[in-house]
Amino acid sequence: MKVAFVHIDPAYRDMGPFHVGIASLIAYLRREGHQCHFFHLMGDVKEEAYVDFLKRNDPDVVAFSIMTNIFPHVAPLAELTRAHSRAFTMCGGVHATLSPEETIAIEAVDALCIGEGEDALLELCRGLERGEDISAIPNLWVKRDGAIHRNPVRPLIEDLDTLPFMDREVFPYEESFDLKFMRRGVFMASRGCPFSCTYCCSQAMKRLYGGNRYIRFRSVAHMIEEVEQVVKGFPQIEYTVFHDDLLPMKKQWFEEFTRAYRQRIGLPFEMNCHVNLMDRDIAVMAKEAGCSLMRFGLESGNDYIRRTVLGRRTSRERIVQSFDLCHEMGIKTLSYNMIGLPFETQPQVMDTVKLNAQVQPKVVHVSIFYPFPGTEAYDLCTREGFITDKHIDTYYEDSVLKQESISSEQLKALRHRFEPLVKLYGRLYRMPRVVGWPLERLVDLWVRVTTGRRWLRLLRRRRTAGDGHRPDAGPCYTLHQGDVNVWSG
Repeated sequence: MKVAFVHIDPAYRDMGPFHVGIASLIAYLRREGHQCHFFHLMGDVKEEAYVDFLKRNDPDVVAFSIMTNIFPHVAPLAELTRAHSRAFTMCGGVHATLSPEETIAIEAVDALCIGEGEDALLELCRGLERGEDISAIPNLWVKRDGAIHRNPVRPLIEDLDTLPFMDREVFPYEESFDLKFMRRGVFMASRGCPFSCTYCCSQAMKRLYGGNRYIRFRSVAHMIEEVEQVVKGFPQIEYTVFHDDLLPMKKQWFEEFTRAYRQRIGLPFEMNCHVNLMDRDIAVMAKEAGCSLMRFGLESGNDYIRRTVLGRRTSRERIVQSFDLCHEMGIKTLSYNMIGLPFETQPQVMDTVKLNAQVQPKVVHVSIFYPFPGTEAYDLCTREGFITDKHIDTYYEDSVLKQESISSEQLKALRHRFEPLVKLYGRLYRMPRVVGWPLERLVDLWVRVTTGRRWLRLLRRRRTAGDGHRPDAGPCYTLHQGDVNVWSG
């Protein structure tokens, strides 16, 4: 069977990041003898380029990997697929799992996959190849004879060592954003997260699988073998990144891993951690193994928003201690932050700015909150009437919520100023209090005025009068302009 994976990635105009999920599926199918192709849709794409891809590769199956924010792009691509090929079309990924009814309602989509896709996709390919009935495959919802067959999920893959190493050939690692621009090796050692933050799709995935063992780790030997192989195959790699939700979830595993990594790899690496897991032992093990950057989800600096709205049971003190530990060890830090959260106000956004200024991360990452279906945060936004029909491609340009507490214009202004304000407040906090405190009050006043609704409305009217631009006009999707990269193997 020939399977074409379509990755819709409108935030990128050139290259694009390595997608570990698709790379795992490609490797799994190729091991069983199936031929795979890859189409990376970046920015807008010319219709003829996609049609040419279909005609040149003549796939039996076209699989779309979709997130909620790019869901509106799926229907026109599925219709093009049906019009210009004989392929069976299906969707997988987070949105297909969390919003299956909305996904299967697309007329040109033949099936969707809920949850882990390796075994379900393999069984689908075997069934189509042999002309067998595919309507009862676990994890799949399948359209057949005017009906939708909604099948239950199968057990999770317990032994991750049975999976092949991620594909880096069909999914062109050589040309990916991660290698070509960042010069880094990307890996995953585990699946799952123990926490239940209200905004995260991990919470919904755990409910989907009930009592199944959701958190699973590869053996250290299996993980290190892959890193060695990739580093040897791509000598331009200067450091590695582990995209696991939380690499030190299992302290004993982490101890064994860091010891083996130090002895056999020796490159600097980056990892994600949770402040509730961070302690001196973890910091020492990470530093001795070569950890150069520790990433933490700070998310909100306001205690009410962080603990009650987001369900992150972390104290401000614990956050500060975790960053301080890293600084003490000489490990750089990155903070993940969100603004535009349910009920959030401009002063609460500034709480997040100021907490970042206090902990002084090397890298500040700030996005605008996007509610995922199936999560508690989405249900909250639905009950409160916050969710609009606005479509955005990325988590950085605007909010899909409408709240009285904060406007879209305020959010865009605050996101634009977020990092400069972190740096400014950081300088003030290092000054003697007798000087820094009154300056902080002056900056507070300036921010409150220049990100206030009246000021931003006035600024918007002036800009509109000056050039005729409509600042509220959202992005529009087209299949008739821009560039695309196409890869197959």
